[in-house]
Amino acid sequence: MAPSFTALRRNKLMQMIVTEGSAKVAEVAQMFHVSTETIRKDLLHLEREGLVHKSHGGAIASSDLVERSLAARESENVTAKGLLAQAAVSLVAEGSVIILDAGSTTLAIAKLLAVRSGYTIITNSVSISQVLASSQNKILLVGGEVRGSSLALVGLWSTRAFEMIKADVAFLGTDGFLSRNGPCTSSVEEAAVKQAMLRSSKRAIVVCDSSKFDKEAIIQFCPWKEVDLVLTDSEVDLQELEQLEKLVKVSQVPIPASSAC
Repeated sequence: MAPSFTALRRNKLMQMIVTEGSAKVAEVAQMFHVSTETIRKDLLHLEREGLVHKSHGGAIASSDLVERSLAARESENVTAKGLLAQAAVSLVAEGSVIILDAGSTTLAIAKLLAVRSGYTIITNSVSISQVLASSQNKILLVGGEVRGSSLALVGLWSTRAFEMIKADVAFLGTDGFLSRNGPCTSSVEEAAVKQAMLRSSKRAIVVCDSSKFDKEAIIQFCPWKEVDLVLTDSEVDLQELEQLEKLVKVSQVPIPASSAC
């Protein structure tokens, strides 16, 4: 069943708030050509869902949902991401065709692949393509619109490009999945590209450090049944790990005690 106009408007409104951090009722009402009362009802609905906090004359995004820049994310949980990258590369056979999603953990994977050779690597990440450009691998960068926050290429050009590809493995990132039935992202556009990557790969692996278990994101891009493996670190809460293992295969990378947060 196609989503209703109300659902579509609320999804677009949520995306705006996440991207810009806040929204004003009067401005949004004019943009959507609806009454301010309609927008207030939309914001009340989003607040009940825990996605926004109402403020005077508008709303602000829940702190967990505000999309941060790639540079900010790259500096977080560096040890875990480095170890996850090592584990991810160990899962790839020589000469494989690899899809790398845009993200800080997949960027760590790219840095390891940059000193190897013989792979074909397809990505929608400007940053990853720069890291790999001088490597002894075949690098394919799909086209599309550049998102400033993640330096990911998105849109029809991106999704169409992945329709022409069949990869051995796709490494996908996630912004979090607290209380959700699959990995999520903060961007509708990036969700569409991730879905195209899933369809274009024989094996899909979500790589994420343990902090993503406690973070929310608004767009679930697939159910866990479409993921072959979740690669994470050993700092995951045992109860959360057990819940996830009921839905998908999980592999943990040990974090040295001196490095654990």
